[in-house]
Amino acid sequence: MRLNVPLLPLLFQYRLQVALSTKTYFQPDEFWQALEPAHRLVYGYGYLTWEWKDGLRSIAHPMVFSAVYWVSELLGLGDAGLIYGPKVLQALFAAIADYSLYKFASKCYGDEISRLTLMCSVTSAFNFFVSIRTFSNSLEMTLLICALNYWPLDKTAGQVNMLNYSIALVLGAVACVLRPTNALIWFYLGAALVIRVRSFKIVAVAGAVGTIILTLNALVDMWYYKHLTFPLYNFLKFNIVESLSSFYGVNRQLYYIVEALPQLLTVYLPFFFHGIYMSRSSTLAQASVFVVFVYSLISHKEVRFIFPLLPIFHLFAAISLHRLRILARPKLKWTFLVLLSLMNCPLALYASTTHQRGVMDVTSYIRTTPSIDSVGFLMPCHSTPWMSHMHRPDINAWFLTCEPPRGLSRSELATYRDEADQFYDDPALFLRTHFPPLRANDTQLTKFRYDWPSHLVVFGVLEEFLVSYAGDEYAECQRFFNSHFHEDPRRRGDVVVFCKHSN
Repeated sequence: MRLNVPLLPLLFQYRLQVALSTKTYFQPDEFWQALEPAHRLVYGYGYLTWEWKDGLRSIAHPMVFSAVYWVSELLGLGDAGLIYGPKVLQALFAAIADYSLYKFASKCYGDEISRLTLMCSVTSAFNFFVSIRTFSNSLEMTLLICALNYWPLDKTAGQVNMLNYSIALVLGAVACVLRPTNALIWFYLGAALVIRVRSFKIVAVAGAVGTIILTLNALVDMWYYKHLTFPLYNFLKFNIVESLSSFYGVNRQLYYIVEALPQLLTVYLPFFFHGIYMSRSSTLAQASVFVVFVYSLISHKEVRFIFPLLPIFHLFAAISLHRLRILARPKLKWTFLVLLSLMNCPLALYASTTHQRGVMDVTSYIRTTPSIDSVGFLMPCHSTPWMSHMHRPDINAWFLTCEPPRGLSRSELATYRDEADQFYDDPALFLRTHFPPLRANDTQLTKFRYDWPSHLVVFGVLEEFLVSYAGDEYAECQRFFNSHFHEDPRRRGDVVVFCKHSN
């Protein structure tokens, strides 16, 4: 029996409620690589990270959200459109991913597995937490599962529906524009299809579609950068040739197996492993293993890099659940499924409403407090959103930067410390070096990188130091709970705002 409800609107309502109730911070790229460039594109001010200065990013993804800002301005929605507009659009993308996953599972495996797959998707703690965030990975996930609905998978032999195939190629090519590494799964699926069908035509169509999408993207990026720029080439050069992505962290070889997959799947992890083993002869299972394997060879690893594969992982978990004998007993079936699903709720709700919410609250405070005329963030770089949430062209705002080492010798690379690192190595020395004396007169304010602002923002771990260093000039004026714990010791404690006494 099929679900007899208007499924897509229902899923959109669910994801929208999640998006609007999410008050926490996860990772910087949600803002700094999506909303901040979009905000600058529309409003003309803000901060662009080094990736945009060096042309490593395509403007294609931020343009999606710049359209939201333009519409918001057209309708006069003000701060509501600025803050909630991108959330509404991303909730729609997340709902489309859920719906496409259900349709894909139904087409490939039937109604029972499709319902179980949808259950895994909508009750997934990680999906709850991340799918409604404005990462390029989130839209990449939506495009991937939409494309798979049109892709000729294992049952295809001989004739390929070229219209569906072309639609899948377009969606897949756009996903690759957003995240070049999405090409890994399409490389495997495409190679398997060519081997199975043995048709030059499908290779030619793939080449034509890829050329068209890449050309259109190049034109868009040329318009944005004002000169011919190839972000894909620059991205691969930085991450693969120069191998500088390791500057942002190096993880062990088995990171995706022992850390990322448990985070992604939580209670569904054992069912995923069982399901992918059961499906080991399928091209989709093999492609998933291939992608995770290749990602494991790269030094810098993040859980969200394989997040676009989560719908596929949920499908394999559902295949396993379908085979459980307990589900054949009606009295036990729903009890088991409900309990399994509810196990995700505490983690999902805590991560979305509590953990790291202070760094979001402080930007709202700055946006809505007219008396703030300057603000500095003595925090690890990109600890908060920026003008996409503060939206204050009238204030002088700064933060500690963390530019990667470019053009340095090997000996220089070994000792390189970015600005945020230098501050945390010796906060007092950094302030003496880069700030004027606290009681300096106007003639002494010309040779320093920073001025003392009207408001300073720090994590609680630095509160005692700042009181001892600048307590005569600054006093606490606001405090926001941020987290009960944090893996980064520099980010522990509340978010504390210090105001200059004259303010």
